Amino acid sequence: MNVKYKQNKKKHLYVKDCVTSAIAYPQDINNIYPYNEQYNVNKIYCGDAIELVKNISDNFVHLIITSPPYFGCRIYGNETLGREESPLDYINNLLQFTIELKRVLRQDGSFYLNIGDVYFGTKGFIRNKGRYARKTDIHYREHKIIKPNGKYLQYKQLLMIPERVAIGMQEQGWILRNKIIWEKPNPVPSYSPDRRYPVYEYIFHFVKSKKYYFDLEIAKKLNNHRDIYRNGIEPFKEHQASYPVSLIKPLILTTSKENDIVLDPFIGSGTTAVAAILTNRRFIGFEINNKFCTIAETRIKEAQRLISINLPFIY
Repeated sequence: MNVKYKQNKKKHLYVKDCVTSAIAYPQDINNIYPYNEQYNVNKIYCGDAIELVKNISDNFVHLIITSPPYFGCRIYGNETLGREESPLDYINNLLQFTIELKRVLRQDGSFYLNIGDVYFGTKGFIRNKGRYARKTDIHYREHKIIKPNGKYLQYKQLLMIPERVAIGMQEQGWILRNKIIWEKPNPVPSYSPDRRYPVYEYIFHFVKSKKYYFDLEIAKKLNNHRDIYRNGIEPFKEHQASYPVSLIKPLILTTSKENDIVLDPFIGSGTTAVAAILTNRRFIGFEINNKFCTIAETRIKEAQRLISINLPFIY
């Protein structure tokens, strides 16, 4: 596919030419500072989120929703987070990132962190056979991990990574308002003959101040006012770990207003951006994988097309 680029001289960004959305490939990440609501929203920045987030102004975004790469899981391209040898290093790296997210979030904003747990070692997947086998088994076999120590690091041990991250964030001053259980009626098979099947993940709802925006009436209207959500997965062939739009839209509607800015620093195939568009919000996305940037742009254009023929917004 032939792609034409034009230079935005004001902000020194190289932006992909398109009708209603853009992918930005900054030659120097310092050139995108400070973020400006007119020039720097409704774009996906292809680069390392750990570096890109440092260039967002303080108290700039209204809402953050993301699902970072899980420890020791799939390899899609040039990811670094999640490929550490030790799960404790992964937790520490993620916590260094949440410090920056706390800085860029407004005082009345919210942060939804979707994160799942894993078992120490191979996560058990390479032992799965037949219909339980996974195409991504090689990702787990090739991941070099620290040796077991007979305590926290033991084979078959569930690592409690979500809880450790949440506690670390509390130490950073975050306020944990809800520990939401996302129950999956159609989970990816994770068979083992000596344990129960895992069918849920956590979505932590964090805020940075005691007073923040939350609309309980909309939550009740959407049947989104309890801390257990039952929502099926809808993975893409190109990105098997994506969460569904139907899971994200209620979070946006209950904790932000129309035209607010939603940030997803690990935007993947663009689900958060699509949900933001469908609820009349603006978005900023970071993604290190160029292939996913292109996939996300295609989805964004389709969402914008649907909005143009389905106004007004119906919650």
